[in-house]
Amino acid sequence: MLKPHNDLYGYKKLLTYKKAEELQMECSHFTHLFPFSKTLSSLADQMDRSARSGKQNIVEGWKRNTTREYFDFLGFSIGAIAELEEDCDDILRGAYPELIGIKEIMGEMGGRGETGVHSNPFNSHFPHSPASQSSNFPHFKTLSTPFTLSEVEKLRFYPLDSALPPVVRLKLRCKELNFLLKKLQDSLEQKMGNENTLSTKDKFRMIASKKREEKDAERKILEKCDMIKLENGLLMKREEWEKGGRKERLWEWK
Repeated sequence: MLKPHNDLYGYKKLLTYKKAEELQMECSHFTHLFPFSKTLSSLADQMDRSARSGKQNIVEGWKRNTTREYFDFLGFSIGAIAELEEDCDDILRGAYPELIGIKEIMGEMGGRGETGVHSNPFNSHFPHSPASQSSNFPHFKTLSTPFTLSEVEKLRFYPLDSALPPVVRLKLRCKELNFLLKKLQDSLEQKMGNENTLSTKDKFRMIASKKREEKDAERKILEKCDMIKLENGLLMKREEWEKGGRKERLWEWK
């Protein structure tokens, strides 16, 4: 079905577009702080391209003629931002030793926002990196990252803690934008469903997606409450199940 254009520049009012703009600006500022090297120049270029693609696909999708095309272009945005987030993950993992210890990239020693005690996950992998960074790039302060990737995954993206290290803030902005893009996609999918313009394949995919989301939500609630679901559908405290010798079979989350 054709998508009427009541406002050719209506995308500028979208929260997703505004967040994409902010992400692109922050990414550009972030990558301009990289020390010069062939590897880091390539990484910076790719990260900037991903951030730009995330925003531009929102614009192109809005300008397309059909809701389906708009939906698809939002998917391209999600893919680009996911790629940018993965680059942030690689930096946090220590895949780029030249960046380890640089305050403007990895943050201050102890700069963990609200998350608690400082830890230093990279020293064991790159014990000499802080010293090497000081000698090669004297204009940067060389401090080790205060976060592990697993810790970052548990942080909330809203409200964004300004005290977090720059690379962590950039990753959380990616998570927030993809969350919003997925919500926008869901609303468009619902719109297509109401207009009866979804293909049979898309309808089945939509139903399956909702079922997965419901199961994931149930699983998270059970984990938070330290409960388990048995094969017969009954719920039980994990501690009681373990004390009972784990005789009852668990529910299979398919």
